[in-house]
Amino acid sequence: MSIIVISDLHLNPEYPEGIADLSYLREKYAQNCSDLYILGDFFEIWVGDDEHNPFVDAVVAELQAWKALGIHLYFMAGNRDFLLGNAFAQRVGWQILEDPFVADFYGLKVLLSHGDLLCTLDQAYQKWRDYVHKPWMQWLFFRLPLWVRLKIGAKARQKSRDYVHVALPQKMDVVTGTALDWMKQRHTPILIHGHTHQPGFQVCYQDQRAWTRITLSDWHQGPHALIWEKEKYRLISVHCHPCESRDPEFETGSLLSQG
Repeated sequence: MSIIVISDLHLNPEYPEGIADLSYLREKYAQNCSDLYILGDFFEIWVGDDEHNPFVDAVVAELQAWKALGIHLYFMAGNRDFLLGNAFAQRVGWQILEDPFVADFYGLKVLLSHGDLLCTLDQAYQKWRDYVHKPWMQWLFFRLPLWVRLKIGAKARQKSRDYVHVALPQKMDVVTGTALDWMKQRHTPILIHGHTHQPGFQVCYQDQRAWTRITLSDWHQGPHALIWEKEKYRLISVHCHPCESRDPEFETGSLLSQG
């Protein structure tokens, strides 16, 4: 059996390949999968569960195909889709997780996060995040007509793109010290997150043990998924039309030495 973890698909009608890649992941790797964890930014933008259109219907159908295999679905909100709520959760059958969340992966405690909370050097973003997550602010936003919310969402999406171009890269990256503090406080030797779009493994040795941070990819730049098995984990390419020269296995790690 295996557990699959993905993040940052940024699904939107302008990126139809995203659903195809998710379907490819299901068809090729999900036959022996027990759980699918989605760590945020599943959608490029989401302004309310009352949005219904052919694209959203296609995404729902794909998630229901995962459920039909008996796979448990878990979702953690990202900075783009934090307004996904209970109505959509009931529609697709996934469980919403708090950020961060400690999961049990075959007897090993693993810390899961979207990752934006770990970018503590970006104080302007953290203030914005705290503001838009306030219940009263979301209550007011949901009182607006859908077409108004869609316009606001499109404007926010463009502002985010502009900000990425001018902000210093190190400012938007995960702070290693913060990540280590999270893992130590929760006694979890492995942290898995997305958000920064820099896939790979980072191992830090402190207090006579290894602390591993696994970063997931942005699917627009090259879709990857973390396949977690009892003795190892691996980042694999899940593009439904991979280049012949592309190695489907991006990076691997062993669980034999983890405590």
